[in-house]
Amino acid sequence: MLDYRVNTFLTLCEEMNYRRTANKLNMTQPGVTQHIHHLENYYGAKLFEYNGKTLTKTKNAEILKKFFDSVKAEETDILSSFTESDITHLTVGATKTIGEYVIVSEISQFLNDPNHSIDVVVDNTKVLLSMLEKSLLDFAIVEGVFDKSKYDYHLYKKESFVGICSKYHPFANNTVKLEELLNENLVVRESSSGTRALLENAISDRGFSFDSFKRYVSVSNFSVICDLIINNKFITFAYEPISKCREDLAVFTVKDMQIYGEFNFVYCNERTAKEKINLLFRA
Repeated sequence: MLDYRVNTFLTLCEEMNYRRTANKLNMTQPGVTQHIHHLENYYGAKLFEYNGKTLTKTKNAEILKKFFDSVKAEETDILSSFTESDITHLTVGATKTIGEYVIVSEISQFLNDPNHSIDVVVDNTKVLLSMLEKSLLDFAIVEGVFDKSKYDYHLYKKESFVGICSKYHPFANNTVKLEELLNENLVVRESSSGTRALLENAISDRGFSFDSFKRYVSVSNFSVICDLIINNKFITFAYEPISKCREDLAVFTVKDMQIYGEFNFVYCNERTAKEKINLLFRA
C-alpha cells in the first residue's frame, strides 16, 4: 500500500493548488505542505515551485509521479487478482476515431469468449490520460499528439490523415494546394482532441492557422461532423477509416502535405498493461 503522503503528492499533482488539495483530502493546508516537505526531504529533490503565483511541478516531480502512477496501477491489478472469478475483465480507453472506427472487430472477437468482459471508454486524449493517472483504465489507445515524456507507450499503428469532403465537392478524389483550402469552411474536433492538435501543427508548420480559413467551427461528435460535410458546407481532416463510414464522403489530398498520425497504446505500468493488451489484440 502506498504511503499516505504519496496520495497527497498525487492529489496535489492533479489539483496544482494547496488549498484545493487540502479540501479534497479533508486536511489542513499546512498538513499538505508537511507531506510534500517529507517527500522532498526523503528523495532529496524539490518537487514543486512557484512561477509567479502559479504552482508548477519540477522535472523531479514528473519523474516521481510517473513512478507512483506505475506502482498504483500494479497495486490495483494485484488487488483485482485477489477477487476469485473466472471472468477476465478489461477496462480500456480509446479516442473517438479508434473506439468508433478501428478496434470494433477486436472487441467483438474478445467477447466471443463467454468468460471475457470489457468496458470501453471513448473520449478525447486529455480525458483518457487523466483516467490513466487515476488507475481507472488498464490502458488507453490514443491518436495524435500527447506528452510522451509523462507516460509509458508503444506504437499500435500509423494511419494516413487525409482531407474529407462530400463526394460532390470539387475537391473529391483530387489533390489541391493548401492555399485553395483557405476559401473553405473547416470543421475540426474539440480543443482537447489529439486529432485537432495533429492538424493544427501541420498547418502551423506551413505558416497558417485555423483562423486563415474562411470560417472554422469545432464539433466533438463525428456524426455531426459528417452531416456538415455531406451537406457540402464544410471540409475536415481525419484518419482515413472515417472516410469509409458513409458512402457520401470522399477524400482529398493536399499537395506537399502528407500527414501520418500515430495510434499508441498508453499505460502507467508496462508489465500489467502489455499482458492485457495482448489479450485484446492477440497475434
